[in-house]
Amino acid sequence: WSREVKGTGGRFCVLSGDAAHAMPPFLGQGANQAIQDAYTLAHKIFEHNANCLITVKSNQEPNNTPSLKELLKSYEQIRWPPTASITLKAAFLGYLEVGGAGFLSKFRDSFFFVAGKIGLAAKVFLDAATPKV
Repeated sequence: WSREVKGTGGRFCVLSGDAAHAMPPFLGQGANQAIQDAYTLAHKIFEHNANCLITVKSNQEPNNTPSLKELLKSYEQIRWPPTASITLKAAFLGYLEVGGAGFLSKFRDSFFFVAGKIGLAAKVFLDAATPKV
Protein backbone atom coordinates (compact mmCIF):
# COMPACT_ATOMS: atom_id res chain seq x y z
CA TRP A 1 0.00 0.00 0.00
CA SER A 2 1.45 3.35 -1.00
CA ARG A 3 -0.07 6.78 -1.33
CA GLU A 4 1.27 10.16 -2.23
CA VAL A 5 0.98 12.47 0.78
CA LYS A 6 -0.83 15.66 -0.22
CA GLY A 7 1.03 18.91 0.28
CA THR A 8 4.48 17.30 0.49
CA GLY A 9 5.75 17.88 -3.01
CA GLY A 10 5.55 14.29 -4.22
CA ARG A 11 6.50 12.34 -1.11
CA PHE A 12 4.95 8.96 -0.41
CA CYS A 13 3.80 6.95 2.58
CA VAL A 14 4.24 3.17 2.27
CA LEU A 15 2.85 0.48 4.54
CA SER A 16 4.36 -2.98 4.74
CA GLY A 17 4.16 -6.07 6.91
CA ASP A 18 1.26 -6.31 9.36
CA ALA A 19 0.55 -2.60 8.93
CA ALA A 20 -0.46 -3.36 5.34
CA HIS A 21 -1.87 -6.85 5.79
CA ALA A 22 -2.62 -8.35 9.18
CA MET A 23 -1.84 -12.06 8.97
CA PRO A 24 -3.85 -14.71 10.84
CA PRO A 25 -1.46 -16.62 13.14
CA PHE A 26 -2.28 -20.12 11.96
CA LEU A 27 0.62 -20.56 9.53
CA GLY A 28 3.10 -18.39 11.44
CA GLN A 29 3.79 -16.30 8.33
CA GLY A 30 3.41 -12.70 9.54
CA ALA A 31 7.13 -12.03 10.02
CA ASN A 32 7.98 -13.93 6.84
CA GLN A 33 5.66 -11.72 4.80
CA ALA A 34 6.99 -8.56 6.49
CA ILE A 35 10.57 -9.52 5.58
CA GLN A 36 9.57 -10.19 1.98
CA ASP A 37 7.72 -6.85 1.88
CA ALA A 38 10.79 -5.03 3.21
CA TYR A 39 13.09 -6.75 0.71
CA THR A 40 10.84 -5.94 -2.25
CA LEU A 41 10.34 -2.34 -1.11
CA ALA A 42 14.10 -1.85 -0.60
CA HIS A 43 14.72 -3.23 -4.09
CA LYS A 44 12.25 -0.76 -5.63
CA ILE A 45 13.75 2.18 -3.70
CA PHE A 46 17.24 1.10 -4.78
CA GLU A 47 16.03 0.97 -8.39
CA HIS A 48 14.63 4.51 -8.08
CA ASN A 49 17.86 5.82 -6.52
CA ALA A 50 19.96 4.14 -9.24
CA ASN A 51 17.77 5.76 -11.91
CA CYS A 52 18.20 9.17 -10.25
CA LEU A 53 21.98 8.72 -10.09
CA ILE A 54 22.16 7.82 -13.79
CA THR A 55 20.03 10.85 -14.65
CA VAL A 56 22.24 13.20 -12.59
CA LYS A 57 25.51 11.78 -13.97
CA SER A 58 24.33 11.91 -17.57
CA ASN A 59 22.94 15.44 -17.10
CA GLN A 60 19.94 14.49 -19.26
CA GLU A 61 16.24 14.05 -18.77
CA PRO A 62 15.31 10.47 -17.82
CA ASN A 63 14.13 8.35 -20.73
CA ASN A 64 11.67 5.54 -20.08
CA THR A 65 12.69 5.15 -16.45
CA PRO A 66 9.81 4.39 -14.08
CA SER A 67 8.85 7.07 -11.59
CA LEU A 68 8.87 6.42 -7.86
CA LYS A 69 5.08 6.21 -7.98
CA GLU A 70 5.28 3.52 -10.68
CA LEU A 71 7.93 1.59 -8.75
CA LEU A 72 5.82 1.66 -5.59
CA LYS A 73 2.81 0.42 -7.58
CA SER A 74 5.04 -2.40 -8.88
CA TYR A 75 5.94 -3.24 -5.25
CA GLU A 76 2.23 -3.58 -4.48
CA GLN A 77 1.60 -5.72 -7.55
CA ILE A 78 4.50 -8.05 -6.69
CA ARG A 79 3.55 -8.52 -3.05
CA TRP A 80 -0.26 -8.67 -3.26
CA PRO A 81 -0.77 -12.16 -4.79
CA PRO A 82 1.48 -14.20 -2.46
CA THR A 83 0.32 -12.29 0.61
CA ALA A 84 -3.36 -12.69 -0.25
CA SER A 85 -2.82 -16.40 -0.94
CA ILE A 86 -1.10 -17.04 2.38
CA THR A 87 -3.70 -14.97 4.26
CA LEU A 88 -6.52 -17.07 2.80
CA LYS A 89 -4.68 -20.31 3.59
CA ALA A 90 -4.04 -19.20 7.17
CA ALA A 91 -7.67 -18.13 7.65
CA PHE A 92 -8.92 -21.48 6.30
CA LEU A 93 -6.52 -23.42 8.50
CA GLY A 94 -7.59 -21.37 11.51
CA TYR A 95 -11.22 -22.08 10.77
CA LEU A 96 -10.44 -25.79 10.69
CA GLU A 97 -8.28 -25.70 13.84
CA VAL A 98 -10.73 -23.88 16.09
CA GLY A 99 -13.94 -25.53 14.91
CA GLY A 100 -16.23 -26.75 17.66
CA ALA A 101 -17.59 -30.21 18.36
CA GLY A 102 -19.85 -32.03 15.95
CA PHE A 103 -19.69 -32.10 12.19
CA LEU A 104 -16.98 -29.44 11.91
CA SER A 105 -14.56 -31.25 14.21
CA LYS A 106 -15.11 -34.54 12.33
CA PHE A 107 -14.56 -32.76 9.03
CA ARG A 108 -11.41 -31.13 10.43
CA ASP A 109 -9.96 -34.42 11.66
CA SER A 110 -10.73 -36.16 8.37
CA PHE A 111 -9.37 -33.25 6.34
CA PHE A 112 -6.03 -33.21 8.18
CA PHE A 113 -5.71 -36.98 7.98
CA VAL A 114 -6.27 -37.01 4.21
CA ALA A 115 -4.19 -33.86 3.61
CA GLY A 116 -1.26 -35.47 5.42
CA LYS A 117 -1.55 -38.71 3.50
CA ILE A 118 -1.67 -37.14 0.03
CA GLY A 119 1.01 -34.50 0.72
CA LEU A 120 -1.31 -31.49 0.57
CA ALA A 121 -0.36 -30.30 4.05
CA ALA A 122 3.35 -30.25 3.18
CA LYS A 123 2.65 -28.33 -0.03
CA VAL A 124 0.62 -25.65 1.78
CA PHE A 125 3.24 -25.20 4.49
CA LEU A 126 6.19 -25.20 2.07
CA ASP A 127 4.42 -22.89 -0.36
CA ALA A 128 3.72 -20.44 2.45
CA ALA A 129 7.31 -20.56 3.67
CA THR A 130 8.97 -20.15 0.26
CA PRO A 131 9.85 -16.52 -0.53
CA LYS A 132 8.04 -15.10 -3.57
CA VAL A 133 10.37 -12.20 -4.30
